[in-house]
Amino acid sequence: MRADDDASQVPDIVLERYRLDEVSSEERADLHERIGTSATLAARVQALEESDADLARQYPPHRLAADIRRRIVDRGHPAAAMPGPRAYWVTATALAALVVLLVVAVPRSMNRLAGSRASTGASGDRMKGPSAALSLYRRTADGSETLADGAIARPGDLVRLAYRPAGRAYGVILSIDGRGAVTIHLPPDGRRAAPLKSQATVLLDQAYELDDAPNWERFYFITGHTAFDVGPVVEAARRAAAAEPRTPPRALALPGGLDQTTFSLQKEARP
Repeated sequence: MRADDDASQVPDIVLERYRLDEVSSEERADLHERIGTSATLAARVQALEESDADLARQYPPHRLAADIRRRIVDRGHPAAAMPGPRAYWVTATALAALVVLLVVAVPRSMNRLAGSRASTGASGDRMKGPSAALSLYRRTADGSETLADGAIARPGDLVRLAYRPAGRAYGVILSIDGRGAVTIHLPPDGRRAAPLKSQATVLLDQAYELDDAPNWERFYFITGHTAFDVGPVVEAARRAAAAEPRTPPRALALPGGLDQTTFSLQKEARP
């Protein structure tokens, strides 16, 4: 193997999708060849596999099930303590406890699915809509790393944005920084929202270098089922920035029929 010079161009989320067989046959063939000739890529795939194995050892299914049943009983749902099949007939509240436990127990798995979950997680706050999401990746010396919503970032960091369309047909991605400046990331040009690709997760072509604007930068993914103009969205962002100059606006006042998802970075000056 050799250390492929372009290994840093392959984000972790792409390698994760390769492992989960969520890429096209052409992408799989290309990645298979690159991993086979790049010691760096092969090591990163191995690290992902070892991480999953560690999570499986830390949170085996029987342990999760026992914790879930105990929490359900503690919350006043004795049916969950019954032996046999009846133990699985739980209330909606019990199911909610299951969801909370899973999110708390395996945050790294959920975070890695930010480009495929989430988000959300990785993805940011979901203002409307079931599952459209933004993901951000930062260039590192070894390749790239997935950023969590609210992560610390510094001037000069190179970040790459990705979106999960979740069935939306058109979208705009923009950001507001600590000086109130609005930057459009998608579409790269034009007055109309970009047609969204139908893949599970779509990386934007160009990386974005963070400038020295202080305190924060907040990204907005605006989506719709029909084409819409970019202008009113940008104006909404400018109004929001002017109204809340010291904090990142939580949501934009958008025209009807549009959804929005957000993702924030906390800016920290380099020493």
